[in-house]
Amino acid sequence: MKQRDVFLQSEGDAWLERNTPRGATRALPDCDEVLLAILQLPLSPTAAPSKLLEIGCASGSRLAWLRDNRGFDCYGLDPSAKAVSAASAQGVLAQQGTAEKLPFGAAAFDVVVFGFCLYLCDREDLFLIACEADRVLRNPGWLVIQDFYSATPCQRPYHHRSGISSFKMDYRHLFAWHPGYSNYFHKIGHHVDGTYTDDPNEWVATSVLRKHLAP
Repeated sequence: MKQRDVFLQSEGDAWLERNTPRGATRALPDCDEVLLAILQLPLSPTAAPSKLLEIGCASGSRLAWLRDNRGFDCYGLDPSAKAVSAASAQGVLAQQGTAEKLPFGAAAFDVVVFGFCLYLCDREDLFLIACEADRVLRNPGWLVIQDFYSATPCQRPYHHRSGISSFKMDYRHLFAWHPGYSNYFHKIGHHVDGTYTDDPNEWVATSVLRKHLAP
């Protein structure tokens, strides 16, 4: 069975239940590197609010904050049915699904966020995942990725369920190889509190890439 199916069926809900208590203690936006990165984006003021998609949105707290405090038009996607229910309860437009097949139209979003989910995706889906994110992201647009980081790709057993692996790599490489994508920001820190650490097993990276394809 593919990992995405395991997460759609049950493990996505289990992930949410394990991580909800920790997320509830975070003070937004100061304790959220993704939010801080989004707030630095030089989005052009328009009559319509900027549209943002978070893939791996969990309970939708980040999206609700952006909507309520910065006026973003926010959408979420998560394999967990319970996460979708929690996000919907906050008024977030969330759907159940996975990153290799996004239920959105082409060039629909100004910002696409991978919210700590790529490390659990099937490796054979990575081309589809990158293609789908590029398809729904406008040109020009912004891509924000937060995930476990390793300079050399590595695979580890997933601690919470047998038969599943977690994968660490530099996820910028899914996009940065293309001349139309430029890396504007990249920060590595401890996966719990964002502080600097020399232990590579604890590294998480937050990256911002700019999509700007020549006409």
